[in-house]
Amino acid sequence: MTSPKRLFCFFLVLTAVILFQSPKSVRGQSPDPKSKGTGSISGRVTIGGKNAANIVMGAFANDRGNRRPATQATTDSEGRYHLYGLPPAQYQVAPMTANLVNTEQVSGGNPNFTSGKAVFLSTAESVEDVDLKLARGGVLTGRVSNADGKPVIEERVNLLLVDANGAPTQTTAYYPANYFMYLTDDRGVYRIYGLPAGRYKVSVGIDPTDGVGPSNGRTVYRQTFHPDVTDAAKATIVEISEGAQSENIDIKVGRSAETYSVAGRVVDSETGQPMAGIRPTYSTAPRNQNEQGGTFSGMPTNSRGEFRIEGLAAGRYRIFASSQFEGGSHYSDPIIFELVDRDVTDLELKAVRGLGIGGVIMADAETNSNAMTKFAGLRITASVRSETQPQNYTGGWSQVAADGTFQINGLRPGKAGLFLYFPTNPNDRGFVITRIEHNGVDVTRTLELQAGQSLSDVRVFVGYGTGIIRGTVKYENGMLPSDTRIFVRARREGPASSNSPGSLVDSRGHFVIGNLAPGTYEVTVDVSFSAAPPPGQRPQIPPRQFLTVADGAESDVVFTLEFKPTK
Repeated sequence: MTSPKRLFCFFLVLTAVILFQSPKSVRGQSPDPKSKGTGSISGRVTIGGKNAANIVMGAFANDRGNRRPATQATTDSEGRYHLYGLPPAQYQVAPMTANLVNTEQVSGGNPNFTSGKAVFLSTAESVEDVDLKLARGGVLTGRVSNADGKPVIEERVNLLLVDANGAPTQTTAYYPANYFMYLTDDRGVYRIYGLPAGRYKVSVGIDPTDGVGPSNGRTVYRQTFHPDVTDAAKATIVEISEGAQSENIDIKVGRSAETYSVAGRVVDSETGQPMAGIRPTYSTAPRNQNEQGGTFSGMPTNSRGEFRIEGLAAGRYRIFASSQFEGGSHYSDPIIFELVDRDVTDLELKAVRGLGIGGVIMADAETNSNAMTKFAGLRITASVRSETQPQNYTGGWSQVAADGTFQINGLRPGKAGLFLYFPTNPNDRGFVITRIEHNGVDVTRTLELQAGQSLSDVRVFVGYGTGIIRGTVKYENGMLPSDTRIFVRARREGPASSNSPGSLVDSRGHFVIGNLAPGTYEVTVDVSFSAAPPPGQRPQIPPRQFLTVADGAESDVVFTLEFKPTK
């Protein structure tokens, strides 16, 4: 289950995720500031089957963390609303009243907007009949206390949707946009409102299998479920009804868990001298190698090469050193250590001077040379894995200069992957690597760093485009369960065979994938269920389709999900 520790650590490792991965996150269109807002979305709102008047509706752009509507309107006496002046983008249409929830959890919705519907809006398009059937959300309230009966203050309350047998019906905990509503107050009391009707397991504390405690020095409690059990299978299931309040959902935690620290130093592997400014990075190291925990970074070493990480729960850990965050050129092999009943104080990480990849980014033959003016500000990242020890990897990055040159340092020998990222404008993902050459030889699929040999004169050919794939997913002989997610992917053919970020399908079955470089794309549809669908509700996945995308043009495609009739 997701824990407050995971949320805290997410912010610590966001930079590392960017360094090590190609951007593949779910993304819709963002409003184009140059497009005049002439589009509109309209529909009717009902509550309990009756027209809902005086409900303020908003159109929220699909930007992460943005809860300000692009525009808003109030429903009339018939429950109708009309949102005007919208530029082309993906929107979530939702009420601006937090205690209302959508009774139809449709595909394509953002999980932070449980009361909304997703709509892809084209230029000057008027979308009608975006109707919402709302209900009053439920309320959950209770008190969290410790073994002495005293209140546990500012403790995160976690909810997990389950079925009648207590089995999870989703892979992650339920989290709305209002994080602070889930914290206990100075009395240990919490009150969470606007919850969809359903069955929940309620807990606080950290999951001991995570093995990583918070780094902020707060008291740590073992994960405890309502009323006072640490075994999720024995947790009491709480039923939330529409518009009703479930009270006295109290949790009594045990004694606070012991946390430990790890300390040591980083030294130069050749000279043995301490190294400052090297950041220790750690993760859990389960004995079952099929499991993998998150990676977290500590503070850089001081002038004596020393580091210290506090607030770790008992467990088995893997730690290594890297100067990649500071643009340095050193890394170390990992060390495994265990925290059982005391701190670890004498680790020594031996830093090795890494290898480098240097070269220049160039526009490929199909890309307008004017696109080179956009190269300044790009960031190129490298991720290198050892073929003999795939669990060991290094990453590094370089800002791309105005003339397209770059230099990435601090890499270990191994197979290298290069990725592009625009840190000042993450939504601009029109750049794609189409070919990589070294000394005139195509190494797109075989770029490798040999021990003791850095690479220079690497030429990275980049495509840039403004092409769009726009399409519709239709249904035949049936419909999907309401909580199903449909995702469309586009893979550009060629030596680099890159993937686009793709697109969720909205409430009308529409999707848009933008910022595509010219080329031929393989387009596929993925359907994911939060639980096994009833008989007859699992469709046949449509075959892939191939589309040619031109710069500045749109390509249209239609997919049909066909259901087999039940006998």
